[in-house]
Amino acid sequence: MRSTILTISPLFLVAPFVDASPIKSKSTHQITARHVIEGRQFGHGSTIAYGNTLASTSVYLEGSDSLTLYTSSNFTTLIVETPSTSTSATLLAGWGSQPIYNLGAGYILGVPTHIYADWSFPNISADELPLKVCTYVYPEPQGGVNNVTLPSRDNFDVDSFATALGLEDAVAEFCIKVGSAVTSSSSVGPAVPNTTTAAGVPGGAITTSEVAVSSSAVVISSSTPSTIPSVTATSSFIVPPQQSSAPAVPSSGYYSSAVSSGVVPSSESVPTVSAGSHSSSSLSATVVSVTKSIYPSSAPPTTVSATLTSSSSGPATTASASSVLPTIGSSSLASATFSANATTVAPSSIPTNGTSITVSTTATSTVPPTNSTTAIPTTTANATSTSIGPNPAYQTNVTFAGKTYINKGLVGFGAIPGDAVDSFGETIGGIGSAIALKSFEKQDDSYTGTILVQPDRGHNTATTTDFIARHHSISFTLNPYYNSTKLQYQDAKSTFQLNYESTVRYFEADGTPTTGLDALAYRNSTPIQPIASASYDRISTDAEGFVLNADGTFWVSDEYGPYIWKYSADGTLLSTIVPPEAVLPYRNGSLWFDAEGDNPDTGRVPNQGFEGLTASPDGKTLYALLQSGTVQDLDSNGEGRFTRLYVYDVSGTPTLKHAYVLELPVTNGKAKALKQSDFIWISDNTFLVLSRDGKGNGDDDPESKHKDFLLFNLDGATDIVNTDYTDGVVPVSLKGKLDSNIRAIVPTEFIDMIDDTQLKRFGLHNDGAFDVSLINSKWESSALASIQDPEYPNDYFLFSFSDNDFITINGFEAGQPYSDAYGHTLDNQALVWRVTLP
Repeated sequence: MRSTILTISPLFLVAPFVDASPIKSKSTHQITARHVIEGRQFGHGSTIAYGNTLASTSVYLEGSDSLTLYTSSNFTTLIVETPSTSTSATLLAGWGSQPIYNLGAGYILGVPTHIYADWSFPNISADELPLKVCTYVYPEPQGGVNNVTLPSRDNFDVDSFATALGLEDAVAEFCIKVGSAVTSSSSVGPAVPNTTTAAGVPGGAITTSEVAVSSSAVVISSSTPSTIPSVTATSSFIVPPQQSSAPAVPSSGYYSSAVSSGVVPSSESVPTVSAGSHSSSSLSATVVSVTKSIYPSSAPPTTVSATLTSSSSGPATTASASSVLPTIGSSSLASATFSANATTVAPSSIPTNGTSITVSTTATSTVPPTNSTTAIPTTTANATSTSIGPNPAYQTNVTFAGKTYINKGLVGFGAIPGDAVDSFGETIGGIGSAIALKSFEKQDDSYTGTILVQPDRGHNTATTTDFIARHHSISFTLNPYYNSTKLQYQDAKSTFQLNYESTVRYFEADGTPTTGLDALAYRNSTPIQPIASASYDRISTDAEGFVLNADGTFWVSDEYGPYIWKYSADGTLLSTIVPPEAVLPYRNGSLWFDAEGDNPDTGRVPNQGFEGLTASPDGKTLYALLQSGTVQDLDSNGEGRFTRLYVYDVSGTPTLKHAYVLELPVTNGKAKALKQSDFIWISDNTFLVLSRDGKGNGDDDPESKHKDFLLFNLDGATDIVNTDYTDGVVPVSLKGKLDSNIRAIVPTEFIDMIDDTQLKRFGLHNDGAFDVSLINSKWESSALASIQDPEYPNDYFLFSFSDNDFITINGFEAGQPYSDAYGHTLDNQALVWRVTLP
């Protein structure tokens, strides 16, 4: 796969765009094509605002009923631009003999063999803005193209050059507008789309969105090292599981999945973009890895950085520039970047307590390993505090079970754009459903590591989709921020920088992928598995809980079953834990896994299964927590305040050892149960549980009143294992009233996630405008890491990511684009606190 680097000089506000382009529609059979720029998808008619930034683009193509794409064919890509004040086009780049790869959900153009013109962007003055940048993709004839020398980049005529090469009509053509720059007062974030008419696009109406890429107060500049991934062609096929005629009589317990030792071939060739250690299936065989440098020359990288020290004497001004040319001579592609800036920092944006702020502009040449890809470019824009430590004014203490627990305040905020895409070209969303730290290391005053994030069943605000369950690997840098100075939203993200690395998708042992489709049937097997339908035999998975084991295997709990599955490190199903009868959904005596319809008669409430999953540090004990009470435990208003906690010994064959009842908190007004969204082991028999309402960005009501981390332990709680409360369907709280024979766990509030003072320090707010800085409604994950300071041995960082429900106006999933009716895009927000846990 080839990525291109588009370098834009500093831009300024100009008059409305005038389409003076000499470029005309040429294709008679056009397929849909999109650029992926900085992790965001842009099709024909999109508008992009840039300010001192870089864009990394890849060309994705989608099939068409009227045109067939063949992976045996080669293609030519030409990219041209036209300033608003000119009728003459300039060739930005031209490549030939590009292979095409089938990603299953579309196609992607690969590394070219011939380069007519590598990337070169002309100097642009303010009066030439905006620009129209158009991309044309031509299929090459089987005998190849004519040998043509590029006459000139200037006054470039696409038709004439294509004809000289011997090319016929373009199969794809799309244009984007590079608009005006972002000012410091600009509202950063996705705007509500508007509809324009696109020439040459069947149907005419398309959605456009203007995205402000950078806006800075304290942080002076950003640069974007862009890693160019390799393309690995793989071949695998799916063998449908055999249906059994055995009756559907499941029993709780543990079931192992046999794993084939051979390589399973494929019914169709589905090349994938290799990402990290991931392949689309552990049973697929690598056929070929193709990469080639597209740059004609090389030079050593140059990095320039600047440091500002706060002063009360006036504003500080700095100008910096850095440039990098790639290193040639390897089989990997490298990025070439340039950035330049000159920014004045107002005194109000600099702390007045003598604290220094390091601001750097960095451009780097990156030669990635051939098995990695970065769909979201890294931005190195930092506002880091060198304060000694937490501000005592932010500290809150809670005494629980005779010990003092301390919340030392919010220290980090990060976000991944809500329309970023993974290595399969699909929208990265819902990643706050579950997280697990894979690595964590102290680097002086900052920390680096990798965190695994697991989305749920995909975009489903209207209906469920055929989304393959997965988790993403996210690298991060945490720069704990202890100052009281309020950061702007974009600047605050430098305190917890997040960068997408790779994706692992989940499959059965025979290569059958999972699906996010509602479970309308079940497979008569051992164990019985919820599936999409009798005619679509894929395990329906609404992944929620996630526990990473030391050997790389991992546990996943879901909401359809609710089941607990164990997977190998590469995403192959190994075994299944079926919950006790009290939790399995039954209706009229039969299993009823449907999560979109009416309640079953007993068992978990639809879409409220094993939301929480955690384990002891040695990995031998697994804890699973229902999101809310079972159907048999609901009160007259349908509220399930008394939920179930199950404890499994997984040191060998998983065995249910204990079962408890946990009392959820309720709202002050209508006494609605505040469902739990995750929990985490912190010491022997002691846990943190996240309980929340559903208000905030993503909901109709922007004001959240309850988002809390609470403490609880198992001391004194009634163990209901091996009783009819667990092995049968006897309610623990008939009509919502707790059985007098049961003593429930009662949590104690510890951290208020929506503390206004803390949120404002990071450019966030609760209630008010529905903008990008409104705190998201759904927070559903937690992870802990020691701060690794011997002076504070009991201090930890507490991480939580939000589930944005894949809400974006620019989404792509399961082979289809989508635009959520919510009307704007929600970032995948993440928060970090510092806490003391005795």
